[in-house]
Amino acid sequence: MGAYDFNFDLPAGESFAPTPERVAAYAKLLPKDNFGFAPRVTDRDAWDKWQEDPFGQHVLSEARRLAKEPTPELTDDAFNRCLDDDSVTEINVLIPAVRERNTVFLLAEAIFDQGEFLKVIESDARQLGQLGTWIHPGNDLDRKNLRRETFDNDLGSCHHAVNFAQFYYILGPRLSEDFRNYLSSEVDRRFFSPLRNRIEAERDIDWWLIVKHNWNPVCLSCYAHAAAAMLPRVQDRAWWFAFAEMHTYNFTDGFADDGLCTEGVAYWGYGVSHYFSLAEIIRQGTGNVVDMLDTPKARRIARFPDRSEIQPGLWPAFCDCFLDAEPMEWARMWLDNRIESQPDELTEPVPADFDPLAEMKLQMTDGIFMWMFRTREPRQPLRRRSSTELRDFFAPSHFLISRSAPTTKRKFAATFLGGNNGVNHNHNDLGTFTVILDGKALIYDPGLEVYSMRTFSKQRYESQLLNSYGHPVPRVGGQLQQEGPTHQASTLLTEFTDDTDRMILDLRGAYNCPTLRKLEREFIYDRRGDGSLTITDTAEFSEPTEYESALITCGKVEVTDVGLRFSDGEAAISITYAESSEALTVSQDTIKEESILQDKSTPPQPTRVALATSGKVTAITMRFVIRPD
Repeated sequence: MGAYDFNFDLPAGESFAPTPERVAAYAKLLPKDNFGFAPRVTDRDAWDKWQEDPFGQHVLSEARRLAKEPTPELTDDAFNRCLDDDSVTEINVLIPAVRERNTVFLLAEAIFDQGEFLKVIESDARQLGQLGTWIHPGNDLDRKNLRRETFDNDLGSCHHAVNFAQFYYILGPRLSEDFRNYLSSEVDRRFFSPLRNRIEAERDIDWWLIVKHNWNPVCLSCYAHAAAAMLPRVQDRAWWFAFAEMHTYNFTDGFADDGLCTEGVAYWGYGVSHYFSLAEIIRQGTGNVVDMLDTPKARRIARFPDRSEIQPGLWPAFCDCFLDAEPMEWARMWLDNRIESQPDELTEPVPADFDPLAEMKLQMTDGIFMWMFRTREPRQPLRRRSSTELRDFFAPSHFLISRSAPTTKRKFAATFLGGNNGVNHNHNDLGTFTVILDGKALIYDPGLEVYSMRTFSKQRYESQLLNSYGHPVPRVGGQLQQEGPTHQASTLLTEFTDDTDRMILDLRGAYNCPTLRKLEREFIYDRRGDGSLTITDTAEFSEPTEYESALITCGKVEVTDVGLRFSDGEAAISITYAESSEALTVSQDTIKEESILQDKSTPPQPTRVALATSGKVTAITMRFVIRPD
């Protein structure tokens, strides 16, 4: 599979199969027939009401547009070109294009039930069946799946399989017996049988079952949905439900008790939305008896976007996160809108022009069907109000958000991050901080790079966006921060009042510098007046050593008589560093890595402003005082 992803065998006496007792309990609760969020196409009362809805009209328009276009050339040749050319550009366009067609044609046919898209649905599905494998080339570097020597499953193949299952269930009454048999056979051959055989043999177990990141709930959700929709025996559906429930706790165990998502809000949306999807299909199938969202930790995970919003519409961009990332709004609102649930007391109706379905990409059916059929009022949802708290401190995750007082005219905010360099989608960024003024990030984390074959390989940290060079953190003795969970920045002190927030991190563990004896970074956010932020590094060495820190910005950089000025339009901050114990030299560098925004546009390349000692030192205090200008 990928560079760090390896299947494994279980030791003697250990099993990943669900217990017979749990399977039997599910078998008693689940419906005797197949089911899903969306009903079968023959339930016209459920589907017809969407025909005149703006979402239904949009789906129909998209389906007709796509039906006129040639089927994307997702072929074994494209797979081979990806690996031969060491480039994911082509394949990363083709896979979503195929998935979009599957989703749009399914929705359009179910809503309008005119047979208009049945032929193209079957044609596209049979073309997928010609592929050697449904997984991404980056997960099959030795091409064993392509040669059909084995059947691994990844995010892509799981989404294809669940789409086949939804065709089978929802459109089943309109499909030929031959096509239904084809859909069932392909999903069993590529999807169900390979994993269940491995689980029962206790050999070659899929690695994503034990990970703490989004792969776990995404894949398990797909298995549960496909089982509910397609498998004829209730005992088999019960096995997969018990199996998914058993292993999805690896995902929630990857969150600290504070609910912070180390992958950022973008991957929160992908991973947690599928956790919601899994929880909801289990809740539906068991008649509310099993509800995986009915725990304090699950609810804190669900509320992460509410607590992590720095200013209205602005979220942190740590790890592999878009600079302009926003959480999936429907997922953010899910707890307060799912059927047979009690909304939070802080919720209020969303603006009349807000449409959760309009924000959904037509790529995956589960979220769309959840909103269409498993919400109380899909067209009159509730949303929790934006936070007005002075701060949100995620103590176990060592992450602080400091906000200005509600009465302050200038909205000046800052964030500060510790933890370790071994989190999911990690960047080496311990001690990173951001400064936001009136909605503009003037000192910032530059976010993710455009994914390439390098991104998830052993060469990941060659990227200056992913290593510590591209973050506002020190470089010690010429060294960048080290990767891995053993490289940590623990919190030494926190002091919070209405006026100030103070936090100190121990950064020594982030570096493999033999002369480094002490490295602490102090963060003091002062919300009085227009606000200020003071960042102070205190370092000591056993012998003279070079020391440098950096500020990262996408704004205009000016060198002034007293320090620096960063600006973006009318928003500007001044940065003074004259209080530092050593004379500092200032230099600028452009980080020339390819990045992308969530809206697919290209952001400005970040400027790295380095402040370094002119020579080697045995001790230094470096202080930045940052104020709105």
